[in-house]
Amino acid sequence: MQPQSLNSSTGEAIAYCRFVLPAVSRTFAMGIELLKDPLRDEIGVAYLICRVLDTIEDTTTLDSTERSALLRRWPERFMEAARWPALAGEVEAMFSRKDLTGQDHDLCRHCRLVLHAFHSFRPQAREAQRESIVEMALGMAQTVDRERRGEGLKLESMEDLQQYCYYVAGTVGKLLTNEFTLDRPAIGGPARQRMARYAVTFGLGLQVTNIIKGVTDDIERGVAYVPRSLFKRAGIDLQSLLDHPDDPRGREVVAGLVETTLLWLDDALEYTLAVPASERDIRLFCALPLVFAVRTLGLALKTTHVFSESVLKITREEVRVIHAKVDAAIAHDAAVRAIYAHERAEVADLIRASRR
Repeated sequence: MQPQSLNSSTGEAIAYCRFVLPAVSRTFAMGIELLKDPLRDEIGVAYLICRVLDTIEDTTTLDSTERSALLRRWPERFMEAARWPALAGEVEAMFSRKDLTGQDHDLCRHCRLVLHAFHSFRPQAREAQRESIVEMALGMAQTVDRERRGEGLKLESMEDLQQYCYYVAGTVGKLLTNEFTLDRPAIGGPARQRMARYAVTFGLGLQVTNIIKGVTDDIERGVAYVPRSLFKRAGIDLQSLLDHPDDPRGREVVAGLVETTLLWLDDALEYTLAVPASERDIRLFCALPLVFAVRTLGLALKTTHVFSESVLKITREEVRVIHAKVDAAIAHDAAVRAIYAHERAEVADLIRASRR
């Protein structure tokens, strides 16, 4: 597929977004495809916007002053019909270098298609997403500012990690809640209140799981999301673990991170079950990444080389089996809780074993 970045029709823009989503996130795309219209495209495009912002933040080979300035301009311009094309053009120009060959980089080179699709949506949907996208862009600009000052991203405590993840993922939980409430009358009153209570931690748990999956990739970019306090508690430093990824103290570091993440995923379960059972597609959208995340935490605690060069991934067969189980159970709270409890119990056992 050869998308047109300029003068595209709305149909071409939507088609591009559907085409590129699996390339930048296979797991998220699986959930998106389960959603009914208009949520399917509205949330899919929202994810791509978040991915563009995240790529601007993450691409440390580009000038940090320019990246910070672009992230700060984003909130002022992305909602305005007269200004978003120029903003998208700036993103595409920033990522025009030939050495930027990743899928995320290519997404940024087609930013106009993404924002064109966004501006084709109903005004209420754009407004439902606005606040979270603004918070994310400004929070990411702060992270790039730390890089620009030479401070890097080195987190001291779990509280620091929670604050960082709020901007990149907690905001997404709020965005989803706004979108779900807008589209489905059944998600109102008590259901919305319960979802709002757990929306931020829903995002946090999934984000930290992603951090654990790709910890060495992050370190290679000069960022360290695993808090220093966990290394200190285990009696080892990050460089020593990178040099000796099979050191058993690495599992203790990961166990400390997993322990808190599991509590956030407990909240994610409550968020999922706050969605009325009648909204089957939304429940599946929330439940599948949740169970995938718990399985991934177990994988992280089973391996002796979390700080090696490989990225942790559950297999396609595991994905298939989990999908089938969750799909069969999704309308019944007790059945969903049982699936989650089974996965969680194994992770809890592994945490205890890592500290013996």
